[in-house]
Amino acid sequence: MIKEIQSKKVLTHHPHAFPTNWDLNPYRGCTIGCKYCFAQYSHKYLGLDDFFKDILVKTDVAQCLDLELHQKSWKREQIKIGGITDLYQHAEKRYELLPKIFDVIKKYRNPIFIQTKSNLILRDFEIIKELSKITIVDIATSISSFDERVRKVIEPGASSAVERMEMLARFKGIARKTVVGFMPIIPLLSDTDENLETTFRMTKELGLDHLVTSILFLRGEVKPRFLQTIQARFPEIYSEFLQLYSRSSVDEKYARNLYRKLENLREKHQLFDDYKAVTMTEKHTQLSLF
Repeated sequence: MIKEIQSKKVLTHHPHAFPTNWDLNPYRGCTIGCKYCFAQYSHKYLGLDDFFKDILVKTDVAQCLDLELHQKSWKREQIKIGGITDLYQHAEKRYELLPKIFDVIKKYRNPIFIQTKSNLILRDFEIIKELSKITIVDIATSISSFDERVRKVIEPGASSAVERMEMLARFKGIARKTVVGFMPIIPLLSDTDENLETTFRMTKELGLDHLVTSILFLRGEVKPRFLQTIQARFPEIYSEFLQLYSRSSVDEKYARNLYRKLENLREKHQLFDDYKAVTMTEKHTQLSLF
């Protein structure tokens, strides 16, 4: 089900930066379909059942954004576009909301952070290139597994991991920062030595700026749903996986061993988890309309 809606407000503030404090989501629900998505719970507040199929489209998102950025109280903080849903999910092919959003961002020269798992972003390559000349643009993608057998189950609507990495590399020299999120690392599925090495090696070879890592966290109703997926599609690891996730977070011994591997790979490839969002520096405030 796709439903068009009107919005009263489109910018959302949260006190803990991830990686910015402001989110803009043109859509509610997401057809990328990541089985581990933490935002699935949010649909129940809308009276909807299926986060992956019931999609709400904020058709007036650009107009609302214009009004909010025009307010004197707005401090031109960096906005993350696509905080809880992928901005370039399948509905964007039809609605083309992003070019309209970018027009508003251009008008106010507001710094942005774009995150997507879809190559559809390349449709707007020239728009983003021009936008980056007048304001700060950071671009990120996240990957979990280079094994397409795993990816097609866990992230069925996403581009392949290789395609995502190559897409991000296209923005090298255009974006202020290009960021790879190796997240979530899924125990027993995407934590193989080959997958770990491939992620770090490709990030380095493509000249991308940062590699951020995170282990799968299963909270609330996401946990039983994800466990059902593992049981149905990867039954050979189900028992061991269940032992690792007796709580929301993975077993501590497992986590220590994995983080040790990650630190060794960081040293080997000289890639560190040190991305920082834009702050209100003097240099930043000089990017003004006047």
